[in-house]
Amino acid sequence: MKKSTVHCLLFILLLMLIRPVHASVRIQATINEDVHVSFHFTSIDSTTYNEIISSGLLDASTIPGIIQENFERRNLTDAECIFDPTQDIFDNLTIRVEFYIVGSDIVHFAVNKTTMNRIYGVATEWRKFHVNLTEDISLNFTEHFGRPLSMSPPWRLINYTDPNDGIYKAYYCNCTSPSSFGSECYFVLPSEATDIHIGEDMETIVFELSPSVEESLLNSPFLILGALIVAIIVSSLYRSVRKGKEQGSES
Repeated sequence: MKKSTVHCLLFILLLMLIRPVHASVRIQATINEDVHVSFHFTSIDSTTYNEIISSGLLDASTIPGIIQENFERRNLTDAECIFDPTQDIFDNLTIRVEFYIVGSDIVHFAVNKTTMNRIYGVATEWRKFHVNLTEDISLNFTEHFGRPLSMSPPWRLINYTDPNDGIYKAYYCNCTSPSSFGSECYFVLPSEATDIHIGEDMETIVFELSPSVEESLLNSPFLILGALIVAIIVSSLYRSVRKGKEQGSES
C-alpha cells in the first residue's frame, strides 16, 4: 500500500514538473511547376519561444535539410530543397520557415495526346519527418499527417481561400493527435486544376492543366498551315523578283 502511494505521489510530482507547451504550426505547400513550402509557427508562449532560439536547433536550414536527407535516403536523385540560408525565421513570437522543393521526383507530368492537357503527379511523402525544436520539445509530422492522402478523413479536398488571390482547391488535414502543438497542413493546387484525385499509391496528388496559349499554338495544325502559306508566298515573291531581274538584264 505504501509503495503504491509513493508511486502515485511521484507521478503527481512529475506531472507538476512538466511544463505544458502550447503552440500551433501551419504547413502550406503551394503547387505549381515546383512546390513552395511554408511552416508557420504561432501562439508560442515567450518561454518556449526563447528556448527554441537559444537551443540553436532550428534555423532556416533545419527543416529543408531534414527533408533533403530523407530524399537521399530514399534515393530520390531528382528532388531538391532550395532555401535562403540568410532568412530570419524568428519574428515577435512567431516562426516562419520557407523553401522550395523542385525536381521530377516530386513534380512530374505527362501529356494527354488526345486533349493535349498536362497530367501532373505531385509526391507528398516528404511531409513525414521528425524535427527537434529544443532538447525537450520535438514535432513528429509523421504522427500528425502520416495517414495516406486518400484517407478521408483526416484528409479532405476543400475550397481554400487565399485572402489576396482568390479560391483554390486544396487537400487539407487538421491534426487530431493528442499533442500540445495544434497543427494543420494544406496542399494548395493551381486554380486551373481539373480532374483532381489521389493516385494509386495513395500519396500522389494527380490533376490536369490545359495547355498554355503558346503550347496550343505550337501544337495547332493552323500554325503549320500558316507556315506553309508564308513559305509559298515568299517563294513566289522570290521567283518574281528573280524573273524581273533576268528580263531587265536581257534588255
